[in-house]
Amino acid sequence: MTEFKGPVDIDYLKKAGEIFASIKQISYKKMQVKQNDTVLDLGCGPGIDAIELGKLVSPNGCVIGVDYDEAMLKKASEQVEILKMNRIIRFQQENACALTFPDNYFSSCRSERLFMHLSNPKQVLTEMFRVTKPEGNVVVIDTDWASLSIDCHSVKTEKLLLNYRLEKFFANGYSGRSLYRLFNNARFNDIQIDIFPLYTNDLKLFYALSIQETIENKALADNIITQKELDQWRMELRQAALDNAFYCSVNIVMIHGVKPRVICKSGV
Repeated sequence: MTEFKGPVDIDYLKKAGEIFASIKQISYKKMQVKQNDTVLDLGCGPGIDAIELGKLVSPNGCVIGVDYDEAMLKKASEQVEILKMNRIIRFQQENACALTFPDNYFSSCRSERLFMHLSNPKQVLTEMFRVTKPEGNVVVIDTDWASLSIDCHSVKTEKLLLNYRLEKFFANGYSGRSLYRLFNNARFNDIQIDIFPLYTNDLKLFYALSIQETIENKALADNIITQKELDQWRMELRQAALDNAFYCSVNIVMIHGVKPRVICKSGV
């Protein structure tokens, strides 16, 4: 997918997968995946979800995982080969804005934590709508980074870093809270909204899952914050962790919609 070349590695995705395990299971249920279905996992990464979906469509279904990153696709293919699921699951590199699949191809589609990286999320959702069969289910999950809250005394620095994350670091930093509008404009039926609040008291886990250090370093390089402000911020968070007082929280948004059986000409 040509939309994203971001700083996400396999270890990050594995850790995130553990935290998101229960949310993932809910997304599968909303997709209403059945045996022999053909399913799309858009932004599949190392194939964690594709493998789980493969178990649901077995024995004669098909899961196609799509991603931009060739290294991710290679890792995903290796895992599927080890599990001997390559007859059911395959991976391919695609442009999310112009998928090569025909109209009405998939029984259901999902995407997780991809939309924050997209410069044209409307077009990507349009493509998901197009390739889904009538009355098929589409589920998109993304982080509402605007809801990120960190208990600290250096509130000014927290706000500067949050705004940098939302407006400069991610291509679509406000993706989580905009998903409902996108689904509504795309003319999905039966739109459902689920919010999952996450929190942690583990400073290292927060840094790993939020790519916080990368954001801090980039904000420093771009003169958004000073070295003194960054040093003070980091010292404060480390002290909070030593005192068992570190806290941060963020909301995860899941939107589920059904493609209409009959599509009006004025629709997508």
